[in-house]
Amino acid sequence: MRFFSKKGFFGIAVIGLTLVGFLTGCGSALNETKKEEPATTSPKVSTKSGMPNARYYDFEDIQIPNELAMNADKSKIFQTTNMTAGVLSLDGNVEVNSLIAFFKASMAKDNWVMKGNFKLPPKSVLLFEKKGKNSIILIDEGTFSTKVEIWSIPISEAGK
Repeated sequence: MRFFSKKGFFGIAVIGLTLVGFLTGCGSALNETKKEEPATTSPKVSTKSGMPNARYYDFEDIQIPNELAMNADKSKIFQTTNMTAGVLSLDGNVEVNSLIAFFKASMAKDNWVMKGNFKLPPKSVLLFEKKGKNSIILIDEGTFSTKVEIWSIPISEAGK
């Protein structure tokens, strides 16, 4: 018993190749569009750490790798003359272990002290502290994209 005639097999092959071509074309078009879109906030270019593949957004002492794009709709920042607090939401196609290594190195260069970390795949959490504030970096590895939340929280020195 034959499941497909020659015409049926040929038709399925053409549809399959068309679908693959369409998906490949869409992917490259999305990458080109992504490169041309302006940033939602103007990042400060990294000058003090010597890491050319990173920049600062709203937190002037937390670097972000260029492979991560900010999600302005999910980011919430509170600023006063004395401090900046809130959460930056980012995502990109970045391998989790290299992202963890990046944050450990760049945070140390900005005088953050690592207080702990843990992995509960697909999630990882990094905890940092420096005078007057704490930072929590939440990393969630997805199938096609890695999501990152960076929390910066002021702490009272009187409570220590």
